[in-house]
Amino acid sequence: MILMYNYQTHHLEIQSEIRFPELTENNSSTTKGLNLPRIRITLGIVDFSVKEIISKGIFRVASQYMLTKESIYLIWNNIKVCEIRNKNEIIVNVHAEIDENFLRSLILGPALGIVLHLQGRLVLHASAVDVNGEAVAIMGHNGMGKSTTTMALVGQGYPLIADDILSIELDQEDNPLLHPGIARIKLWPEVYPRYSEYIKKISVIHPESPKRSCQLKRQSTTTLPLKHIYILEKADNLGLSQLNYSEALIELIRNSYCANIFQAEDEKSHFQDYAKIVQKVPIKYLNRIDSLDELEKLVEIIKNDVKAQK
Repeated sequence: MILMYNYQTHHLEIQSEIRFPELTENNSSTTKGLNLPRIRITLGIVDFSVKEIISKGIFRVASQYMLTKESIYLIWNNIKVCEIRNKNEIIVNVHAEIDENFLRSLILGPALGIVLHLQGRLVLHASAVDVNGEAVAIMGHNGMGKSTTTMALVGQGYPLIADDILSIELDQEDNPLLHPGIARIKLWPEVYPRYSEYIKKISVIHPESPKRSCQLKRQSTTTLPLKHIYILEKADNLGLSQLNYSEALIELIRNSYCANIFQAEDEKSHFQDYAKIVQKVPIKYLNRIDSLDELEKLVEIIKNDVKAQK
C-alpha cells in the first residue's frame, strides 16, 4: 500500500505521495464536513509524445506548458515535470532529474496554480495579508517587490494569507473571498534577515538562486473577504492613485496566474468574474521607491488607506 500524505491549502484537500514540508499535515477530522475538492499528487510516467498539442508556451518560474485535449503538461529546462488531468490529478514525473526543493516549488507553484484555475477559482499572481479580518492584496510585475512589501506588513503584525498565488471565489452576492494558501513567502537575502523573528524555517528554492523560501511562524487560516488591492509601481515618490474601471480590469487580467494558457472560451467566465471584483473592490496603484529603507513608510500608506475606507 502506497503511503499518502494529507494536507489542506487554498481550500483544497490534497492527498500526495510526495511529502511537502511546506504544508501542514491533516488528520481526517480536520476536513470533516468541509466537503473540500480533493486533489491527488502521485508519481508516475509522464509522456506527451503521442498527444495532439493545442498550444504551448512560456509559463511561470521560467517553465513551459503544453496543452492537449486531455491534459496540461509542465516542463522545465526541457524536463517533463508533471501532467495535470481531470482537474484534480497531478502526476509528477518519477524520472524527472530536478532538485528536490525546486521540484516541490514547481508543484506547489505553477502546477497547483493551474489546478486552482481548473477548479473554477480566480487565480491571481499576487500576495495578501489579513488586516483586521480583511484580505489586502499586493500585485505587481516580477521584481516589483510584492513579497517584500507583504513581508513588511507581516512585520507589522498582519498575518500572511498567501504569497505568489491567490485563490479567489465569489459568494452568492458576488463578493470575492480569498482562501488561505501556504504559510511561506519567498524572499531575497537582503530582506529575510530583517524579519527573522517571524520566520520559522528558511529553505533553498534552487541551488542557483539566492532567493529563499521562508516558512512563517504565523498565518491567517480562515477564508476572508477581499477588500483592497494595491498594484506596486516604481516611482520617485511614495503615493496612491485610484484606477478607473477599465484600467483596473486590465490589471486583474494581466495578473491572472494562468492568463496565457487557456483558450478564449474558457476565459470568458473568468473575465466576467474579474469585472465583478472591479465593481466590489477598490484597486489602486501604490507608488514605491526602490529602497528597503522606505518600506515602513509604504506600509503606513497601506494601513492608513485601509483604515480610511472603513
